[in-house]
Amino acid sequence: MLWLDDYERRARLAPGLLALLSINVALAVLGLSKAPVVVSVVTALSLAGGPVALAEVVRHQGRKTQEALWASWGGSPTIQKLRLREEGQNTLQREIWRKAVSSVTGVALPSLRSENGNPVRADEALEVAVGQLRNLTRDAEKFPLIRAENRSYGFQRNIYGIRWVARAIACGVGLGVLAYMLWLARINHQSALTLANILALAASGGCLMMWWLLPSPERLKSAAERYAYELLQAAVVLDAEKNATPEAGQQQP
Repeated sequence: MLWLDDYERRARLAPGLLALLSINVALAVLGLSKAPVVVSVVTALSLAGGPVALAEVVRHQGRKTQEALWASWGGSPTIQKLRLREEGQNTLQREIWRKAVSSVTGVALPSLRSENGNPVRADEALEVAVGQLRNLTRDAEKFPLIRAENRSYGFQRNIYGIRWVARAIACGVGLGVLAYMLWLARINHQSALTLANILALAASGGCLMMWWLLPSPERLKSAAERYAYELLQAAVVLDAEKNATPEAGQQQP
């Protein structure tokens, strides 16, 4: 845990731990969480960088999902908000953002004619400008809202990216509990309908239900829109600060 920063813990590790929740709950309910073998495996994984590896796997799946979603959306929300050819935009707000982004990054944003003539190249220029803007707004203390919205977007993106893996894990745990109950009843001739077994089965079903309801493309896009808005608003703040700063060599009154 100490090897990960706040963003990695909340946006990457947390989704991964939620994906493994059904396993943890089933082990706890069945009384196996304190078994020597389980404790040894968990300890070994923790010391060997298990949380870091889990966070990296979640990040990889989230990035893959992001690429596919951005393609279906027509580009990232930040790029869309800066395009002149994009319909349904608040044109006044867009011009304020474009002026501020161009001013603080030093990147000339494409005109409407350039966008219509070569949209791919125009988007590349916008991507460069947005990348520069991200670098200028990495100070979490100065831009706390950007940090918060970026973390929220990262969480939603990664939750959506690993949804099928998490669902498969929950299904596997449920089937495993069922197989264990059948083994008790038919092979070991014991009662399978114990409170622990029923709770473990219900827990796996609850986790599966959670993973059908929690990941949402609508919530993901809403989080992306909020992050894009805060990022572009930060450009306006930086531009105002830049214009308020006296030019080099100018004497103060």
